[in-house]
Amino acid sequence: MAKLAINGGPSLGAGYKVQWPIITQEDEQAVLQAVRLNQLGGLGDENTHPNFIFERQFAAYHSARYGVIMANGTVTLETALRACGVQPGDEVLVPAITFVASASAIVSVGAVPVFVDVDETTCQISPTAAAQAITTRTKAIIAVHYGAYCFDIDALSEIARQHHLALIEDCAHAQGTFWKGRGVGSWGTCGSFSFQHSKSLVGGEGGIVITDDTDLFERISLLRNIGRRTGQTTYGHYISASNCRLGGLQGAFLLSQFQRFPEQAKMRHENVVWLEEQLRTIPGIEVTPPEPRLTQRGCYFLVLKFDPEAFGCSRSQFVAAMHAEGVNYTSTGYDRPLYKEPAFARENLRGMLHPSITIPAYNELRLPNAEMWAARQVTISHRYLSCGSRTGAELVFNAICKIKENVGELAVGGER
Repeated sequence: MAKLAINGGPSLGAGYKVQWPIITQEDEQAVLQAVRLNQLGGLGDENTHPNFIFERQFAAYHSARYGVIMANGTVTLETALRACGVQPGDEVLVPAITFVASASAIVSVGAVPVFVDVDETTCQISPTAAAQAITTRTKAIIAVHYGAYCFDIDALSEIARQHHLALIEDCAHAQGTFWKGRGVGSWGTCGSFSFQHSKSLVGGEGGIVITDDTDLFERISLLRNIGRRTGQTTYGHYISASNCRLGGLQGAFLLSQFQRFPEQAKMRHENVVWLEEQLRTIPGIEVTPPEPRLTQRGCYFLVLKFDPEAFGCSRSQFVAAMHAEGVNYTSTGYDRPLYKEPAFARENLRGMLHPSITIPAYNELRLPNAEMWAARQVTISHRYLSCGSRTGAELVFNAICKIKENVGELAVGGER
């Protein structure tokens, strides 16, 4: 008789429901209050409008002086690049394994992405590879805190300092992450966050840029608000800029959600640490190494390096078996390096970049660690680590153990 759920056996997750985000009556009342106060748009009194209150609270939690909330985490990256002085034709370093927006934002400001290999053990941008990729045209680094980990902030900060580059921390995965006791996003020139529906802090959509630099904050504020200063009541426009404001209803929802976030972040950290410790015992599953400087681990997804030979089945078989056991938010992640995405083919970039710019032949790139991670990574959503107890983390661990113990049911006739 089959034991694995994919073959008709009982599912470990039967009856277990993952709900995210967790929406409370307080959240509903916060949105209703914004409606009643006519706080529908992204402008209003800086002391009472939920967007401005959220900016201050979120920035302070992540150890920064300023925050500028926007419509999403893509325009925050674009705005950060512009505010940092990136011009058409400049080069910006970006890791080859990440969400497409980290690189497409560079194209959107007319600059050239330079894809950098990632670390073999962490899947974070490699400081060594980044240093080797710098040229006289390099203006900035977009470094991504990927999954449930951090890039080496100390090393990247020193490289950026030595070469006079802006360091933009892409923290879309990293709400609630702390490096040496200090929030991510506050270490570089600025930090960009996303509050898209699947993130650990949810606004439906939304994003924020945080910084300690007063001049940079003022430039970002102008770029967010059609060239108008925050609090300005006239139609004076000081730069040519777009409207990147977030609506007040989403801001009210975010502010309400954020009141529970610090406690959730502590619990998520504990669950990530516990789950990784358990998984270190399973052949074929490799987790990221312990990092003492990473003092609180925010998490968008847990990144595993899957070895089909050691585990006993193919990656696709493993993911399908996890789904059957009730761990539906298991994925192969970003399963090709960004330089292989059609979006960055020469024929698709022509017309987006100035004709004088030589567009790299990205399809000819071969970054070995990025290729390896694209072929072997498995991701587990934070949803199993965020919901009030260890139950979700235990489900993930028990499902992996069950599949490993009965892997022969998958391996027969299955490709590795």
